[in-house]
Parts: sequence; structure tokens; C-alpha cells
Amino acid sequence: MTIVATVAVLTGTVLATVSAQEGGSKSAALSAATVQRDGKTSTRAAASCWAIKQQFPSSADGVYWLQTPKLIAPDQFYCDMTTDGGGWVLVGRGRQGWNFAFPGQNGISAVRDHPTGTAAFTPAALPAGTIDGLLNGHTTDDLPDGVRVRRATNVEGSKWQEMRWKFKKSAPWSWSFDADPANPLTSVSFDGTSYSGGDTRLVSKDSVLRPTNGFYTYETKQNSWQRGFAYRSYVTAGSNSPTSYLWRSGVAGGDTIPFSQVWIRPKLTDVEYPAIPDSGTPASAAEPVMGNKTSSGPWGVTGVVSGGTGERHLEVQGMAVSGTTMYVGGEFKNVQKGASGEKIDQPYLAAFDTATGEWKSSFRPKLNGGVWDLQVAGGKLIVAGEFTKANDAANTAGLAALDLTTGKNASGWTASVSDSSGGAAWARALDVQGDWLYVGGNFTRIWGGNPLSAKVSVGRTARIRVSDGKPDGTWKPNLNGSVIELDANSGGDRVYYSGYFTSLNGNPARKIAVVGTKAPATQVAGLDDQSWHPSTPKIDKQYQQIIREFGDKVWVGGSEHIFSAYTKSKFERLKSVITKTGGDFQAAVEINGVVYGSCHCYNFVYHDGDAWPTPTTWSQIQSANAVIAFDGETAKPVSEFWPSLGTRGGNGPWELTEDKQGCMWIGGDINRGSWQSGGYQWAGGFTRVCPEATLSLAKPTDLKAASDGGGVKLTWKAPAQNEGAKYEVIRDDRVIGVTYGWHFDVSEAGGRYFVRALDKAGNRSASTEVVSP
Repeated sequence: MTIVATVAVLTGTVLATVSAQEGGSKSAALSAATVQRDGKTSTRAAASCWAIKQQFPSSADGVYWLQTPKLIAPDQFYCDMTTDGGGWVLVGRGRQGWNFAFPGQNGISAVRDHPTGTAAFTPAALPAGTIDGLLNGHTTDDLPDGVRVRRATNVEGSKWQEMRWKFKKSAPWSWSFDADPANPLTSVSFDGTSYSGGDTRLVSKDSVLRPTNGFYTYETKQNSWQRGFAYRSYVTAGSNSPTSYLWRSGVAGGDTIPFSQVWIRPKLTDVEYPAIPDSGTPASAAEPVMGNKTSSGPWGVTGVVSGGTGERHLEVQGMAVSGTTMYVGGEFKNVQKGASGEKIDQPYLAAFDTATGEWKSSFRPKLNGGVWDLQVAGGKLIVAGEFTKANDAANTAGLAALDLTTGKNASGWTASVSDSSGGAAWARALDVQGDWLYVGGNFTRIWGGNPLSAKVSVGRTARIRVSDGKPDGTWKPNLNGSVIELDANSGGDRVYYSGYFTSLNGNPARKIAVVGTKAPATQVAGLDDQSWHPSTPKIDKQYQQIIREFGDKVWVGGSEHIFSAYTKSKFERLKSVITKTGGDFQAAVEINGVVYGSCHCYNFVYHDGDAWPTPTTWSQIQSANAVIAFDGETAKPVSEFWPSLGTRGGNGPWELTEDKQGCMWIGGDINRGSWQSGGYQWAGGFTRVCPEATLSLAKPTDLKAASDGGGVKLTWKAPAQNEGAKYEVIRDDRVIGVTYGWHFDVSEAGGRYFVRALDKAGNRSASTEVVSP
């Protein structure tokens, strides 16, 4: 049976009808509800402020319910029904302090409830995904009236300027107005005076005669690092008074940042919703991305033993999990309880409970140098680093196997590395494949096993037996530079390398190599890996710090600021991103089909960009903060993930590890987490983010619809396993309300009704079958 949905506009009333093909069921042929879509209730949500104004011309400025197929559920937004014919929806407002981030700022309700006035000075902005929903899949260049920015021009807020931005590039909504390079504009106008060109970062058409015909959106030291829609130097009014519509930092050289509102006017009137059959809607799963809020534990690691700075001297460089224990290694000096709690001398390596975050004081290894990587294998913790002794034992330079509970050296296991020239040697990367542990770093000799083997000459990588540490003298790839990362794939046929080398066994291997696991360790044939795409022509800046195989793709990232997905079968490039400012990629992990890449990037990610320092081929710009998520199937960034965390020195996360609870631990020079209860969470070297709570949702049962005067009263039963879930009420072809209860009152008569469950992560149960009053 095919259901056909039609929408007709009849003298201010939108009449939604659902008809069935001949032979369809009786319930499908029932008349749909007749609805006046004036936006006054969720059941009467309109497609846009513009649609309301066109159908109900007397509509005044205020809060209205809006809904599109892409937005799914109706929500309330503030509409300007006056300016230039009305129909504008407010998407952001504030004075100084905009974060211009994809998740928005301070919530949807703050935008609609306080559109102007001093209570609106703290910026609030809709999430970019919500704005995309209001656009119903259209891009910013489709907006016939562009983006409207309304700025105060005097301290009292009684005079205003109207700016209009017309976007040049076809892209989804982005709050990254301050990016560099920025979103290009075809034109910008100030109170009706139009100029061609420009971008969202800076327009300088101002002068002594036209002092307000310019703006910039980026932060400056003189503006106390506050962002907004700043005037340039021709405007000098303002102060840091809490009541002034024009803010100035008071720092010499600072400019005026006015209270501003951002509006769009999508002229959506007729929007098509997919018809719903009598059987209802199927269950659907949201993308299983981590939540943005951190969950820092009571303990952390602090201090740097050497007192050094930069990427080689970080609190955390490696992590590994075994059961409910997370092992954390780096160059930290202490384990510490809270921001001002006790500090205990336990340098380089410690263990924490993944459920409670408590430090496991029984695990007390003694190392004399930093840790780079950790692996749990063969019931032992394998440690790689720059130490020369583990627990004062001989033959433990760069490598050691420790007891998982005590941190003492595991009996019967020995391995050690050195450099034949007498220079410093270290092991930096580890991975397990079957009975072998693959090791990479900066060393040219390795020995170990039980009994102890002779020293084996190698080229900065080797493999040793998991059982006792004995090196394999038949498998010896020779790299001419140090290894940063390696990945022994799950298929057992290859090992990926990235680092500072340029040759493998005398053959070209520009910063990456793919080596077969069969002796004598040669490059895997049939791959185009040496045609991989760097972001810069400078060979010394092409070193890569990530190379990981996830599914049918190989992910490569590092300098300069690039992260790319390649096919496993041919090593053909699929997607790339570039980050600015800062942004070399440093670690990656795959969790539930989502790939996470970390970097010292705190500003922007250019989707489909592949050149640095000036990305040119990008498709859109979004905000980034230290860890970026990617859909493992499409390799596209998942912009909704924007974790709130901070770092001590800007070096960012150098390790990402999944625990047994499905959370992702983030390690580096992390020193704070998300805002919580009036302050930022303290973090000592690491924090974690977890998925939103998911439920094993069952569809509601026993849905009943009864006529009640001129409306309909709905009731249903909720399965016990749905405790904590919300319920979406569907009428005809769209959601008309969301409730935590098991009943819903509709003010209009008629209609075909369904109900489905919804959890916090966005997963939906199958809906009930159709009922009608």
C-alpha cells in the first residue's frame, strides 16, 4: 500500500490530508487533522516564521513553534514579524564573548526567552544542527535575504545598524565566522549600502564618514580575547559597564564590540513530510558519538619530571586498559587527588579504576624515564619509553613487562633496546598481533627472551615474542628514521608505520610505510601508499604521527595539520581535513564505528581541505576543540562532537583509549574538563567522555485515541525498560509533541496517531500502529 501526503493552503489554514490508494486499509483512509499552522502550540507548528507571517499577517513579534522534516520535533523560537516584512527567526544574540562553536552557546531557550536587553548580553546561540533543521537541508547561500546581523550603535541600545551577509559558498550553517580563511561573501550591506566581496571574518568599508561600515569577528589581545561583531577603530564609544550596549575592554588599542543579534529568514511555506503507513515507523539508531561533557575522576597526574616543555614533555603519552584498570604513562611526576589535594610521588606510570576514577595504590612501578606507549598482552603490561631501567632491573632499557597488579617486573620476560652509535635509544610505539609484539622507535639493536638472546641489529623496528620478549631475527625491516606510530592490523598480514623516515630497506618510504608480516619484511605490493597526499611540499614537515587501520580504511594524520582516510585495498585517498590554527594530529581511536582524531587544534576544521597553511578546496568550516569525530563509514566529520576541555600548554591530547564502559579516555597535558556546578572540572593529565545514556527501547503499547470535545485525548502504556525515556507523539505525518508522560492532549479534532520512545542519545523505538479517534 502506498500513502500519499498532500498539503494545501486554504485562506490561512494549512489542511494536511492523507489518502490511501484504492484497496488500502480503512484506517489509512481516515481524514487527517485540519490544522491552523499559526505556531501557537506544538500541534500547530509552522515551517518558518515567514510561513506564519504570510498566512497570518497580523502575527506580532514573539515566540512561535516551528518544525521542518529535518528538525523532526517542533520547538519554540523567537520571530521578528516586523522588520522588512517580518518572518525572521533569531539564531543568536549577545555582546562580547561569543564562542562561535558548532554546538551553539547557552541553549535554545536562552535565545528565544531573552532576545534583547541586558539579560541578553551574555551570548547565546542555537546549535548549528538546529539551524540546519530550520533551513530544512538548504545551505546558507540559498537564503534569499542572506544572514542578517543587527548591531547596536549607541550605548543605550536605542539605535541600530542592519547588516546583511550574502554567502558565496554552498555549505551548511557554520558559526565559524572568525575562521582564517573565512567563509566568503558575495556581498555585504550596511543599512542598505551594499559592497561586493568580503568574508565573515573582516570587512573594512568604514571611514570617518561611515564609521560603522566595517566589522571583524575574531579575538584580539586588546579586546581581552573576546569575540563578537566588533566595530573597527572609527567607533570609539562604549565601556565595560554591564548595562552598555557597546562594550570595550579598557585595554589600549581595543575596539568596540556591540550587542548584536543574528537572524535568518528561510522562506519555507510548503514542506513535504514522508507519509507514515498504518504499521508505523521503524526503530532508528542515532550515530553513537560520545557526549561533549567530560567526566573527570577524583585523581589525576601532575607535574613534569624533567621540567621540560613542548610535545616531548607531557603528563600523559600512553594508555592501556585491562578490565576495570586504566594504566596511564608519560612524564608526569605525581599522582594527585583533586586540584588542591594530596600529591604522591609516583612518576611516569600509574593505574586508575575506570569505574570510580580512584588511584590504584597497589600498582607502584619504578621507572627512571618517561613512558611513550603501553600494551596489555599475555597477561602483562608492556611498557615502551625512554627509561633505561624498570624496577632497577638489568636489560630493561626502553622496554619492560610488568605485573598488572603490583607493577613489578613480570618473571620470564625480558627485552631491551640500544643504539649502535651510542646515542639515546627509546621505544615509542607498540602493537600486538597474535603471538608477536611489534615495537617501533629510535633504536638499532634489540635483545631479550628467556634465556636472553644475543643482540639483533634492526632498523628502528622489530617484533618480539609476547610470551618472553625474544626478538625475531628473521623479520627485520630497515627504516632510516625513527618511528612515531605503528599499527599491526587485525588481519595479520601487515604492519603500518609512520614517523620521520624516508626509506624502507633502501626503497622510498616517505614518512609512512606498509610492511608485510612474512619474512623478510618487505613493503606490501599493490598499494599506492607512496603517493599519499601531504598538506605541504616541504618533506621535513610531512611527518605523520597517526597511522591506523579501522575497517576498510587506513587513517593517516600528523603534520601539517592533516588527517586523511585512505582505502585499505589500494591506499587511495577518500577524505581529508585541515585544522587551523595549530593542529597536528597526534592520536586516533575507533569506537562503535566512529573514528576520533586528536590534535593541538582549538579553532577550525576545514572539511575536505588538503593544503596548509591556506586550505583552498574545503567544503565547509566548523569549530574544533582538541578531538574531532568522523563517521567511520563516510569519513565525514561529525561536527556535533565538540568536547569541552582545556590544556596546560596547548599541546593537546596524545592518547585516546576506550575503556570497558565504552567511554573514551583522553590523555595529554589536559588540565580541565567541562563546566559543572559553577566551575570547570579539574583534570590531571587526562579526562574522559562517555556516550549519552542509551536504553533498550521497546515500542509503547495500547495506544488509545478518544475524541474529547473539539480535540483528542491520547493515552498509552510504557514498557518498564523505557524508564527515563521521552515519547514522541506523531499525528498524520509529523511529530506534534514530546513528553515524559504517557498521555497527550491535542486541541484539534481528527487525525491518525502514533507514539514512539526516544532516549537521550537520540535512539528511537518502533512506533505503535496507527490509531484514530
